[in-house]
Amino acid sequence: MEHDKKNWLTKHVDTIVILGAILSSMLWINGKFNDIEKDVVMIKTVLILKNIMPSELAKKEVIEE
Repeated sequence: MEHDKKNWLTKHVDTIVILGAILSSMLWINGKFNDIEKDVVMIKTVLILKNIMPSELAKKEVIEE
């Protein structure tokens, strides 16, 4: 029984590594998108405070169905 588990692991180690790499890259990209979103919020805030961008453009509208 122990030999079967070890044999399964040696057969599928490359698949496990590839899936782990894909998962970690997705988490890294998600973190980068969160950083970009924070930067956009700061840029919008500065533009509103300097009266370059109207505050109406920065409002988030919720559409109810």
